[in-house]
Amino acid sequence: MDVIIVGGGISALVAAVELARDGRRVTIYELQGRDWLGGQCRDAFGGIFFVDSPEQRRLGIRDSFELAWQDWQGYADFGPDSAHQQAWARRYIERCVPDVRDWLVGRGLGFLPVANWAERARDGRGNRLPRFHLLWGCGPALVSALVREAENLEGRGLTIHCEHRVEDLILESGQVVGVRGSNALGEFEARAEHVVIAAGGRTGDLAKVRASWPRDEWGTPPEDLLGGVWPHIDGHLQDVVADEGGSVVNLENMWVYAAGVAHWDGDFPEHGLALIPPKSGLWMRADGSRFDPPQLAGYDTRDAVSRIMATGRPWSWMVLNREILAKEGAIQGARFNPAFREQRKLHVARDLLRGNVALADELISRCPDVVTGPDLATLAERMTELTPGTPIDAAALIRDVTAYDAEIARGRRLFSDPQLVALRNVRAFLGDRLRTSAFVPIAAGDHGELVAIRLRPVARKTLGGIETDERCRVLRADGEVLPGLYAIGEAAGFGGGGMHGKRTLEGTLLGGCVLTGRELARAVAASG
Repeated sequence: MDVIIVGGGISALVAAVELARDGRRVTIYELQGRDWLGGQCRDAFGGIFFVDSPEQRRLGIRDSFELAWQDWQGYADFGPDSAHQQAWARRYIERCVPDVRDWLVGRGLGFLPVANWAERARDGRGNRLPRFHLLWGCGPALVSALVREAENLEGRGLTIHCEHRVEDLILESGQVVGVRGSNALGEFEARAEHVVIAAGGRTGDLAKVRASWPRDEWGTPPEDLLGGVWPHIDGHLQDVVADEGGSVVNLENMWVYAAGVAHWDGDFPEHGLALIPPKSGLWMRADGSRFDPPQLAGYDTRDAVSRIMATGRPWSWMVLNREILAKEGAIQGARFNPAFREQRKLHVARDLLRGNVALADELISRCPDVVTGPDLATLAERMTELTPGTPIDAAALIRDVTAYDAEIARGRRLFSDPQLVALRNVRAFLGDRLRTSAFVPIAAGDHGELVAIRLRPVARKTLGGIETDERCRVLRADGEVLPGLYAIGEAAGFGGGGMHGKRTLEGTLLGGCVLTGRELARAVAASG
């Protein structure tokens, strides 16, 4: 056997397909059943970060490596000794269009013609241009394409073993030569010239998330923490690599969304969903008063977590009405975006024009973190019922919502509220104007019942991981290569042990899995 790949997610499938087509004998060992091939991408929304893409150029957006690299560095806050992480970040920006976008298009996949604007720049940090490109068919379309390709290669260089748990590495004379594990029949052992860790991150283990929590920025890790990935994605292989002398770095860097809600039909007890919080709703503290300065949706996610945790409570509130929720409410993931997932263009257009009424209804009727009321006083009572230990300051809630609505009534030319000024800028871009309400007041007028959503932190991605050089080779703590061992995808912090630094500009997670999978195949081919 030439190559063993531990894990069956997107980075593993990309690497396996590339290697098998190059004539290598490749075996994948996946912990879950065959229906898990593709991993978390099976439910991904499918957004990918591109720089100077055809979609951007079509809209007259002039992007460049230099501008994107400045934005990336400003957002990442790279620390010392981050040469490998920065090298991977530069490579991603340089190669994301030819090595990710064009490679996917070559497999019959396509993208929404309008680039979207995630993690917008504010105070000099974030994306100064729209770079988030949504894959038609979302993550499932990518998974289906790669699984079909992999299945066509089975028996012709590629072998896939599912329901096999790799528990340890085999080292001989300081070199990794294979893996040990177990399956339904007992223990197994396999050897290969190259062993690749593609087993994902560790955010499925909330105890590990709390242990790595960046206390200097986010304070004490919360007990009330939702999980955005399945518990078996626990970082076990990262721990094994560390035990064998490999360098595992930057685990305190993780992507935790501030706007999470409990999944009403979850796969495990702490299962949470990441909302894309409505930009026209008011983001309130746990006591119902407004953040000062206002907390804005669509900007620095890490900073949002920091500000919320600084209040002494790990949750916050989004206060809005049914009309705004239908127009702007969204949940990350393919399941909750069926029009995009099933590539139904007319339904996408309908939802953009009328709002996603079905999703708003489902959130209101089923989500335990959502309450409604006919007026602000009643809404405050129902919010308090949800968090009786932290009662809502009804007077502050009424005061802040009323003041916001009054400024909207004065007209957009006279806006001074930072949120309304930001919304005016947001709506200047067509892609956002289609998905954003036209300055709709919260409680004034007839815009449907009032809605309050309790927003809780939900752990999604490990931004740190196994440190690698630019050829995906795992490094020891002393900086030397650990022979025979490689790491890709989230297991490697999406490149080098954390190419994002502290923050991701969004879309670079899925894109990083594709890029590292392809770079691994090149590295193995170059090794002879």
